[in-house]
Amino acid sequence: MEFCPKCGGLMLPAVVDGRKVLKCRSCGYVKESNNPGNAYRLEEKVQRHPLDKITVLDVNVSTLPVVPFKCENCGNDKAYVYEVQTRAGDEPATRFYICTKCRKVYREYA
Repeated sequence: MEFCPKCGGLMLPAVVDGRKVLKCRSCGYVKESNNPGNAYRLEEKVQRHPLDKITVLDVNVSTLPVVPFKCENCGNDKAYVYEVQTRAGDEPATRFYICTKCRKVYREYA
């Protein structure tokens, strides 16, 4: 990782006129490679999609507390409950309910 000698911004790999160089995103300063045979390596970005799903596996429900909760799927009135910090630390945790009968999972944002 290198920083721009002009403005102190982060230098990122880029292709300028067919050459691999480091370029500052802030001021546009370009630094050539000292060794032309070993030019700067470019890497691809991994894009995340907001619809990507996260699956929670192996929740041991035998250790979870049972609370009163009406299941919309089967009409049962009890569910296992647990909380997970799914957002930033300064925001409340997300509470999950699992029906004791049909195992449908409900999510509650506090």
